[in-house]
Amino acid sequence: MNSDAATTPVRRLQAALPYVVVLAVGVFLYYRADHFEFEQASGRIGPGAWPKLVLLLMLVTALWGIVAALRGGRSATEQDADAAAAEEIVRPPEVHPFRVWIAVAATLIYLLLLPIIGFFLATIVFSCSLMLLGQFRRPFPVALLSLGVGLFFMFMFMRVVYVALPLGVAPFNQVSYALMAAMGVH
Repeated sequence: MNSDAATTPVRRLQAALPYVVVLAVGVFLYYRADHFEFEQASGRIGPGAWPKLVLLLMLVTALWGIVAALRGGRSATEQDADAAAAEEIVRPPEVHPFRVWIAVAATLIYLLLLPIIGFFLATIVFSCSLMLLGQFRRPFPVALLSLGVGLFFMFMFMRVVYVALPLGVAPFNQVSYALMAAMGVH
């Protein structure tokens, strides 16, 4: 009998063990999030909604990992390593460290602009600069996507998560107030 064949079930169980631990911790945390004590306000989600959503995604991922580990076959890391090795042979990776530093600088400028021009306008400028830095050169799609990113995140933070965002100083705050009124944020 082949010794490798005898250890295959043991290796599969060993590969599944971290996912089982994550699953157990996730079930415990979900139980705790489901039992938060709070005063229910009409039209608002409770404080356990976001943790439970994240935990559900974690539980599904852990279950997926357990099933994949128990089914056997090549692990995802082995497949990723083979694909990366083949990619390096065909096309070596480009290295642009100056772009990383420009992105870091853009992030710092974004943080400085937030209180001055407000979240919405600063996010448009930031996402546009990152797209241009990534060499996406079509101006109309860049502008449209930047506007969409700003609107999406402003809506998510103000209407879904209920987070107050920097509105900016005059005259920039007028844009923020107009968007808040359009979204029904008071």
